[in-house]
Amino acid sequence: MVLGLKVLADADWIEIDAAFADDLAEKQRLIAADRAAVFQALPDSVPAQREFFDHLTDHLGRYHSQSFRRQGDGVRVVPTGRLVVPDPAAPLLAAAALVQEDVLLLQPGPDGAFRLVAGLLAFPTRWSLAEKMGRPLAAIHAPVPGYGAHLERPMDRLFAGLRPGRLLWRSNWSLLDDPALHQPGGHGSGTAGRALDAATVGERLWFRVERQTLSLLPDTGTAVFTVRIHQARLQDRVRTAAEARDMRDAILEMPEEMRRYKSMPGFLAALLQWLEEHAEQVK
Repeated sequence: MVLGLKVLADADWIEIDAAFADDLAEKQRLIAADRAAVFQALPDSVPAQREFFDHLTDHLGRYHSQSFRRQGDGVRVVPTGRLVVPDPAAPLLAAAALVQEDVLLLQPGPDGAFRLVAGLLAFPTRWSLAEKMGRPLAAIHAPVPGYGAHLERPMDRLFAGLRPGRLLWRSNWSLLDDPALHQPGGHGSGTAGRALDAATVGERLWFRVERQTLSLLPDTGTAVFTVRIHQARLQDRVRTAAEARDMRDAILEMPEEMRRYKSMPGFLAALLQWLEEHAEQVK
């Protein structure tokens, strides 16, 4: 287990693609249905939220000026026509109408440990914002197999060493039997995908990638963690024999406890059979 972080150019921080309008509409639907499931913040996080909003809108104006225009205290989203004016009591919430990314803000406590102080999480991959709010990094990641032994100290050092102006990124992948963007639960399921077989797993299993970025705001010292979801059917992601072999090998090398954590046991046999069949094909 490694962090696998790389430096990211500032211009590449925020992604905008053909799903932009649909993703923003889904965020607004989720907020209207159950705001607390999507947005939570501690009372003393408002200055950090405000700094993030200003930082985000400055970035959008610099690198995506064709899609965003400052207008008074707000931002006009050209593709949707919406004028987004932040709520002074919850500035982070405005990001739901601006970007496809989810945003988590973490600040160091008196002990130096970074804690989650605010979050806009519309598209979680099997975790709940309410369960993590106010908790430090070690507690947030406690359910992840091997985190304490392999990643806790490197992660703490990473956050302690963050500097403004340096943007980092990594990716994390999962295989899910549900294409819904909003999935707040499901880790450790032994039954997910149990109905799948080698004939259906390619079409009905989804390869889901979290594109994660990490940066630091200069004024409040807040760590900004963004997550952008990309997903495709397994058969559309694994299209060559080499790709099938790579995924097969990665899954076989994965510790059993991690496979259980990722809810793979229910479809594991079908998946490995499908990958084995495709690993022998030349495309």
